[in-house]
Amino acid sequence: MVFSRPLFAAGLLAAAASSASAFAPGGVSLNLRGAARPATSSNLGLRMAAAPTSGPEWKLKKKEILSEILAPLMESNKKWISAKKDQDPAFFDKLGSIHTPEIMWIGCVDSRVAANEVIGVEPGDVFVHRNIANTVMTQDFNLLSGLQYAVDVLEVEHIIVCGHSNCGGVAASTTPEGIASPLENWVAHIGDVYRSHQEELNAIEDTQERLGRLTVLNVVESCQTVYMLNLVQRRLAETASVNPYPTPRIHAMVYNVGTGELEKVNWVPDHMDDIYGMRVSQ
Repeated sequence: MVFSRPLFAAGLLAAAASSASAFAPGGVSLNLRGAARPATSSNLGLRMAAAPTSGPEWKLKKKEILSEILAPLMESNKKWISAKKDQDPAFFDKLGSIHTPEIMWIGCVDSRVAANEVIGVEPGDVFVHRNIANTVMTQDFNLLSGLQYAVDVLEVEHIIVCGHSNCGGVAASTTPEGIASPLENWVAHIGDVYRSHQEELNAIEDTQERLGRLTVLNVVESCQTVYMLNLVQRRLAETASVNPYPTPRIHAMVYNVGTGELEKVNWVPDHMDDIYGMRVSQ
């Protein structure tokens, strides 16, 4: 039997798409090479059956396929290194000797939202944490550990929580049927955000507009959670009298994947005493 990279890759993509389909609004599966496409039995997993998954021939072909996939990535890495050295011969010497980012970025795992590129900064300038739908929860020790390191050790001056348009995690929180744990548990938090603003959100008839507003509210909720953490409050109090302004500053943003634009959002509610001056004028 003749094996081909496209045939094998199609099987892997089909398996991944079937497990991720719940995150695509409107009952569609995710096309991992581009836009969402309708889910049909003909494009999910049928090609995978054509390739054996064991035996010497399979092992040899798998090695060849992995080599084909990795080779262009390794070559691109060499070109990137060369380009960086052309711009600044000491770039990697400096990058390897110091780590002093001024910004912590809490964003979504979505591959379309690359923190450094979105805000136009270099490697080493942003300390990044990413999860599904840029969610901040007090029981997430992975995120809290990163925040503690960023605030107490790196002493970052800014924390950005950035959501984005067309977020699959936000969409999944409104239609959780068919999502298994642990994803089900994760997006349930965004469902709680929805319930907290149910009257406002239910009044929005257009589905995409409603999801867009939920994305904003989820970012706002996450910023408020960051602000209330003891480690952040302690740092704000410590820097209030010695810095030009208390740090870390907390910023809520939403990235439009269709235009590349960032929008700054006010996360400070009207009833909150804004003692550190973080409210954004609308």
